[in-house]
Amino acid sequence: MHVNIYQGLLLLSKILQISAEQCTSGTFRINPDKRNVKLRGFAYRTFENISPRACFQKCIRRTRCHSYNYNRASLRCELNNLKPMYVSEDDLQNESGYVYVEVHHYRGDPHFDPCVGNPCNDGEVCESLKNEKVVCILDDCKTPDEEIQNVALGKMCKQSSTYRNDHAGLAVDGLTNTSHHTEQDQAPYWWVDLGQIYNIMRIEVINRFHAAYRLHDLDIAVGIHLDDMSIFAHYTGPAAGNEHLVFQRSRYTDGRYIKLTITKGPEMLHVSEVNVMAYPVC
Repeated sequence: MHVNIYQGLLLLSKILQISAEQCTSGTFRINPDKRNVKLRGFAYRTFENISPRACFQKCIRRTRCHSYNYNRASLRCELNNLKPMYVSEDDLQNESGYVYVEVHHYRGDPHFDPCVGNPCNDGEVCESLKNEKVVCILDDCKTPDEEIQNVALGKMCKQSSTYRNDHAGLAVDGLTNTSHHTEQDQAPYWWVDLGQIYNIMRIEVINRFHAAYRLHDLDIAVGIHLDDMSIFAHYTGPAAGNEHLVFQRSRYTDGRYIKLTITKGPEMLHVSEVNVMAYPVC
C-alpha cells in the first residue's frame, strides 16, 4: 500500500514538473498535425516520462526522425522513421490521448530547430554545447544483446501474381517443402511486411528444389515503406536446388518491408522460404 502511494506521488510530481515546463516554454508552441491518432508500425525509438517539448526535441535533433507520436497522459514519446509524403490513412491508428506531429514544418526555424546549419547524418543526434555550438554525435541507441530472430515468420506478404494456389504466405510459413509461386511476369516480385521497423542483420533465401534455375538476377530491397526502398543485396545466380543463400551487411539496416524482384524477365519467382534475421529497434 505504501509503495503504491509512493509511486503515485512520484507520478504526480513528474506531471507537475512537466506542466511547469510547458508554462515557462515561452514561444514554444507546437500544433499537432492530427489528434487522437498515432502513426503505427514506424516507431524506431521510444522514450518514457518526458514532456511534449522534450519529445519534440528528441525528434528534431535526429535526421532520421520525420514525425512523432506523443501521449500526454502516459508521457510516452515515439519517434517515427517514415517520410510524411509516404504516410497514408491506413498507417494512422485511432488512439485516444495521442497527437501526431510532423517535424518538417519546424526544421530550419531557429526558434524550434537547434540544428540549423549543422545537419547530422542518419544515426546521429545534434547536441548543444555550453558555448552554444552544436555538434553531431552518434545516437545512444544500441543493438540489444539478445539473439536475433526470424521476424518474417507468419507475416503478411504479397506477390506480383499467383500460380495455381501457391500464395505469397508459403514463403514465410517456416516450411522448406512448400514454396510461393508467381506467374511468368516481366519483373516478378514478392514482398513481406514485418509489421514494424527492425534492425535487419541478414536475409536468407532458401531456393526450392524443382526448376531451381529460375532464381537469378534477384534484387533484394529493404525499406521502411514500399515506396522508399533501397537495394540490400543483388544475386546473379542461377541458384541450385534447395540452395540456402545468405545476404549480410557489416552493419544493420533499418527496415519494415523486404522485397524480392527478378530484374531480368519474363520469369517466374518461387522460393521455399525467406528468413529475415533482425533485432527489435531500441
